[in-house]
Amino acid sequence: MAQARPAPRLAADLALLVVAGFWGLTFPFGKVVLDALPPFTYLAARFTIGAVLLAAGYAATREPEPRRWSAAAVGAVFFLGYAFQTLGLRLTTASKAAFITGLSVVLVPVIGAVWLRRTPPPAVWLGIAAATVGLGLLTLDGPAAVQTGDLLVLVGALCFALHIVFVGRLATSIAPPAFAAAQVVTVMTLSTLAALPERPLAALGAAPAGVWAMVAFMAATATVGALLVQTWAQRFTPPSHVGLMFTFEPVAAAVAAYALLGEVLAARQALGALLILGGIVLAEAGPVVEEERR
Repeated sequence: MAQARPAPRLAADLALLVVAGFWGLTFPFGKVVLDALPPFTYLAARFTIGAVLLAAGYAATREPEPRRWSAAAVGAVFFLGYAFQTLGLRLTTASKAAFITGLSVVLVPVIGAVWLRRTPPPAVWLGIAAATVGLGLLTLDGPAAVQTGDLLVLVGALCFALHIVFVGRLATSIAPPAFAAAQVVTVMTLSTLAALPERPLAALGAAPAGVWAMVAFMAATATVGALLVQTWAQRFTPPSHVGLMFTFEPVAAAVAAYALLGEVLAARQALGALLILGGIVLAEAGPVVEEERR
């Protein structure tokens, strides 16, 4: 990636920080919505609204068909991330789900290192070690007992890490509206197919107005807006910067979960959350410093 000028990179990083805040809100909002809707019905509704909002921009683009297929493949990885996260969110707290999902940014430099066959700097390994210990403190309820919900969210975090890497590879070659629309349509399609056994029309018809309002808000801000901003921002800032900005997501989620749901982490869990957050910062700050020196 060509060296971005400081002003566009700063604007991109700040925009990603806002995106992380909206994503943090989706954890407590998602807990409320999942009390009224089955998981894939919720995802189908959210991404259908998102697809409608993006329809005009998607139809107006003239991207080559192979590129659209590449974007759709990225969308399939995105769907898997949301599928595992949403299934896990039903079985764990919003705060724990957010911090486990935050591990995705620790995995980004690791995936990049494997992909490019480069050894990560020591700060990355130290960050991974801290985050791993934190994950254990946050999720283990016994000597080796991991809750099913936490494990599902962890698989989702791996998928989200792959998504960040893939977006970074393709962001400069596909127009943001086309890229975002292809991903949203892919997630909508796969979610709708997965929702068929849940009898989605009956579930959606019985959902109260407040649930619909939350789903529409998440579709507009955390789905459409976030994808457009992320795709635009990754033209000016590298994946390691993206990961560093996304460290705000679990913090925003924990604050919102406390305010909306009254969730409070136990002392051991809070220590684990802090270690995860510290590990994320360590793993991402090292590559950022190296990039700034170039």
